[in-house]
Amino acid sequence: MPERTTGPTEAGFAAGAAGHGRQAPEGPILLVTPTWSRHGGIAAHVLTSAAALAERGSRVEVLVQSIESDERPAGVLVHEAPRLLDPAATALERLGPAATLAPSLVHFHQLEDLELTHTLQARAPVLFSVHGYLACTADEYYFKPGQECTRSHGPMCIPNLALGGCAHTRDPRPLPAAYRRTTRAVRGLHASDMTISYSSAVDRHLAANAIEPRRIVPLFATVAPPPEGEPAPNRVLFAGRVVPSKGLASLIRAAPGLDAEFVVCGDGWQLEEMRRLARTLGVGERFDFRGWVSPQELAHELSLASLLVIPSIWPEPFGLVGIEALQARRPVVASATGGIADWLRDGVSGLLCPPGDAPALASAVAELLADPQRRRRMGEAGRRDVLERFSPSRHTDALLEAYAGARAGWRMRPPAPAGGGDR
Repeated sequence: MPERTTGPTEAGFAAGAAGHGRQAPEGPILLVTPTWSRHGGIAAHVLTSAAALAERGSRVEVLVQSIESDERPAGVLVHEAPRLLDPAATALERLGPAATLAPSLVHFHQLEDLELTHTLQARAPVLFSVHGYLACTADEYYFKPGQECTRSHGPMCIPNLALGGCAHTRDPRPLPAAYRRTTRAVRGLHASDMTISYSSAVDRHLAANAIEPRRIVPLFATVAPPPEGEPAPNRVLFAGRVVPSKGLASLIRAAPGLDAEFVVCGDGWQLEEMRRLARTLGVGERFDFRGWVSPQELAHELSLASLLVIPSIWPEPFGLVGIEALQARRPVVASATGGIADWLRDGVSGLLCPPGDAPALASAVAELLADPQRRRRMGEAGRRDVLERFSPSRHTDALLEAYAGARAGWRMRPPAPAGGGDR
């Protein structure tokens, strides 16, 4: 199983990456994703992954519905196809300027589509990246905090959505349409030549749905490491969407027993509710709700933080901000759930605690706030982990291995049926 990856693009990367590991495939790599942007985790990943592939020597072309960033890494060409997501358009209309390309392979991110898959598979192998729990109708893949679902998508999901507590919504009306979308997405994954995930948690989810072949590819940080410096005393950082699954409520409930200031970087529909909860518990003045911040602003906040907290109650697919904290030499206190244990070594680079357990979270945070030397040792250990296990070069090596596997399988399989039907 390839190592997972996350890490900064440091001075040694350019020299170390060239000629390291598997070579780039002949012909252009076509990445297909909804937007070209730095805003949002998946979009930022596609941008940085495209740059890493191009730096290795790949010719990279990216097809998107909308371009929202002027950033153009060397060796990356971006095409805009406004009808890419239009279900009323034909496959060639949706592909727009990419309709005549002859890529060596096609790599989809956040877009599972049978019609486009079969159209493009006539030219090249097709891979899908799964960044979350794609084969789950509710998208969150858990019942209660710490209780990860292990079932495959299918008809038995319907009673669980209705009665088992895994829908996580008070409005069941969108669920039938979501179930149908999930069914189509799973069919798309089964039709692909390779499925890529970025953590053991998502890989377990794909295995439960009998998705083959598949690989785990390391992520790497999309935020540049901040300058070295001393953190502010007793400053706790939360960075993520402000929605129930991210567990900010647990951190707020832990706050009354902590001598600390809290910075919340993130936006979401639960933001006002969390502000009210902080005021109700008498800690409102110690919480600074910043809303969404840019990557540069996040790097600055990491440089000021004593530690980062990831109090998620759902099985976090990976927890990329944790890697970004470790590369900044900041330890992490996080829930022991999902893919977090892939990168957080309990007692070495941070502390794990039960998801949804505010007293345990408070105890872990207090333990580290009281011991600056231990925080420093954990931060250094975490940074070493990032550089050794979660680097751009490891990401690119594993990605190119997955591409080679997809090409080998694509050469051996029969062509897709005429008319783009299911195979």
